[in-house]
Amino acid sequence: MQIAADAALWVNRLDQPVIDTSASAAFDAWMAADARHRESFADMQALWHSDTLLQALERSEASIAEGEAPVTRASRFADLRRSALWFAMAGSAAMLFLIVPKLGVETYRTGTGGGRTIVLADGSHVDLSGDAELSVRIMPWRREVTLARGEAFFDVAHERWRPFLVKSGSTSVRVLGTAFNVDRQSATRTAVEVYRGAVTLDTPRTQDIVLHKGDHARVVDDRITAQATNPNAGVGRHDKPDWTAGWFEASDVPMSVLIAKVQRYSLRPIRLRDPKMAALPVSGRFQVSDPARVLNAIRGAYALEVRYDRDVIRIAPSAGGPAS
Repeated sequence: MQIAADAALWVNRLDQPVIDTSASAAFDAWMAADARHRESFADMQALWHSDTLLQALERSEASIAEGEAPVTRASRFADLRRSALWFAMAGSAAMLFLIVPKLGVETYRTGTGGGRTIVLADGSHVDLSGDAELSVRIMPWRREVTLARGEAFFDVAHERWRPFLVKSGSTSVRVLGTAFNVDRQSATRTAVEVYRGAVTLDTPRTQDIVLHKGDHARVVDDRITAQATNPNAGVGRHDKPDWTAGWFEASDVPMSVLIAKVQRYSLRPIRLRDPKMAALPVSGRFQVSDPARVLNAIRGAYALEVRYDRDVIRIAPSAGGPAS
């Protein structure tokens, strides 16, 4: 009985317009403490947001039209919900007929050169780059996504009571409903840019920050190393990141990041013969969907040698080049 009562309180609390960070942390701890907490919350929330209550409200309004004393819609709805929660706490299993959303993990992968658009169970849209892997878990109280590799542009369905969390390595991006891009550039490097709304960026070694529309940040080795604002983000042709059209704009990023972008479109693996080349800073706008064009551009700009073997592409510094 106490678990059901606690679950009802949490359902009501999470349905409020504003939820502070401490409440979210307390809720996560309560959910993690006991499997019965999760089961009770799922049942309670299914009832709280079920069509049964809406249908009851409609019948109520019909009775008002026939002469019953009028009350406000909000008051009627609140009364119905309180009654429904009372029945749930009393163990009225007959009312808990809604199927609780599946708690399993769905994994999506894309091959080299081919992206993919996914519509999640909550209505959110995700554009995946080539050579990407995304794991998704949609729960009654939380939506969790893990980007194992590649790049993803999220257009998140707004739900004020259920946050959407994206993890890229140790970096976390938390939202309720917005559009943003997450680029997992390496195991220790992630870039985030916001196209609509705002997100909270969480890293182990840096204080959490809020990014608004147009803001982008780079996380390297668990620290936020760069922040900037793009006033054009979310406007006109900039309503999606460049990579969705096959482009990458680099500003002093390591050569390894550019090569990783090109690799998403290259059927042959690309190898840097000298490890020191990986840290070579690169700037420019590159059409990464055309690997040969990019490799030809960096060959001239950075004094490199590009060798096309049958099974691999090898890049080496030219004699006297910057990485020699």
